[in-house]
Amino acid sequence: MASKNYAQVDRTRCVACGACRKVCPKSAVSVWRGCYAAVDENACVGCGLCSKTCPAGCIDLKERIHS
Repeated sequence: MASKNYAQVDRTRCVACGACRKVCPKSAVSVWRGCYAAVDENACVGCGLCSKTCPAGCIDLKERIHS
């Protein structure tokens, strides 16, 4: 079963610094072509470390909608 939350990046504000990628315990974050961070929602456990680490403040935790 997936976690309740997952991280979501605001690509328009992301500076692609990679800080989030370095702290993710599940390697769910990657930096896409040096442009912005991208989160693999299936691998993300919603711990919030990336959000707390992001210097641009562009990562928020969103609640998963279970169907």
